Amino acid sequence: MPNPLIEFSQAILKLNKEKKFNDALKHFKDNKIQFTAEQIASNEYLISAMITALRQTGNFDNAFRFLELYNINIDENAKEIILTAYGWLLYSKFKAENKLNENLHIESEIFDDEDIISDTNHHFNKSEIIQKIEVFLPLILKVNNDFAYSVVSNLFTSVLKAEKKKPNANWKLVNEICDLISPDYLHTDCRTIDVERKGLVKAMELASDKENWFAYKSKALMKLGMFQECYEISKQALELFEVFHYSNDIWFARRIALSKKNMGNSSDAISELLQVLRRKKEWFIQKELAVLYQEAGDIDKAFNYGILAINNFGDLEYKVDLLFLLGELLKSKNEVDLSFKHFSLSHLVRKKEEWSIPAKLQSALSQFAKPTIPFEDLSVLKKELRNYWASFNPQQHCTSIHTANSLLSGRIDKILHNDEKGADGFIKYDGNKSIYFRVNKTEEIIVKLSIGLEVIFKILPATEDKKAKAIQIKVK
Repeated sequence: MPNPLIEFSQAILKLNKEKKFNDALKHFKDNKIQFTAEQIASNEYLISAMITALRQTGNFDNAFRFLELYNINIDENAKEIILTAYGWLLYSKFKAENKLNENLHIESEIFDDEDIISDTNHHFNKSEIIQKIEVFLPLILKVNNDFAYSVVSNLFTSVLKAEKKKPNANWKLVNEICDLISPDYLHTDCRTIDVERKGLVKAMELASDKENWFAYKSKALMKLGMFQECYEISKQALELFEVFHYSNDIWFARRIALSKKNMGNSSDAISELLQVLRRKKEWFIQKELAVLYQEAGDIDKAFNYGILAINNFGDLEYKVDLLFLLGELLKSKNEVDLSFKHFSLSHLVRKKEEWSIPAKLQSALSQFAKPTIPFEDLSVLKKELRNYWASFNPQQHCTSIHTANSLLSGRIDKILHNDEKGADGFIKYDGNKSIYFRVNKTEEIIVKLSIGLEVIFKILPATEDKKAKAIQIKVK
């Protein structure tokens, strides 16, 4: 004899499978009167199907109320199928509350004050959805199947990356979320997605959940000033993975160096950062080396790395602390006028961006018996100091004009290699000038690269052991 409750449940499951979620909700509303609340609550498939239908129609709060109405507790006694459906409900509500799009998994390699110790308050009140997620994760981690893992993976990724994108990320929360999930539980599989940019579709490989765990955990530890733990996690990551994404190998190595610095081992920190610099010529790494040499009393080396950093590619607005450092170093070298001008430029840039003026900068400027440089002279001061910085590198002097975010036009003159690792060659520009370029296989231009192709680009200035090169190359 047919079981009416099972038939009721199967009808809703069928409508869900056909993606007729509103019809499923209507069917439940029209027929629920035939059954007691206890009967409905006893059917895990019906409960799961209703959570899914409510979630798919955007009725997130109603889904939570549905569970309360039928006394469905999300605890260690909850059925696996209900736990999984509930996990997707949490994920969908979290995404909606945080306005996350489908590009959530795509990381940026742009420097964002990457490893500076955070001075923000880490005692924010947690949202209700975050509290629910923290209670839920230990429960779903006990379920050993692919459906449960998919829920964990998406919740883990969405919460951490959404938090990172906030202006004042709560790194204490990031650290707590990582602590809820053992990295041994997470997969090392790398997913590939298609990304469309400017009409071109290309495949992009994403970091595995396990690699993401180490990236977020180590960054949170650095931000929180937990240097010994940061050192150990970063070192473990470098030993664990053979292939890294989003330059994670560089960030792990950098965190090892900064952890050593903050634990009082400056000589090892210098050695580690010099190794990082050989692999990634970034201005902020050069600046950190300058700080370390300054602390060690080697003003000449500190100044040399400071000049390399200020001449390296990067917006001047992000270099206000570097300008302050150069002001200090020039003062140590008894270059009083230049020291004052570097402090002044740091002050004027901050004023232009409407940023606060640190007390140390105000104090530094007050020690000079010189009239304040007016805000109207900002562009004049920039030009003067850019010429000064460029004078330390003759090759860079000819390209310094182009480092202030200006675009150049040229054409591909020669292609040396074009294979699975990417492509490189030379671009002709400004008459007979030639500059080296290299593009990764994932960059948009790779599919159009050919001799004679007209392009626009910027110049990354030379460093102590590397020549200038073209970057950000795009079809004209």
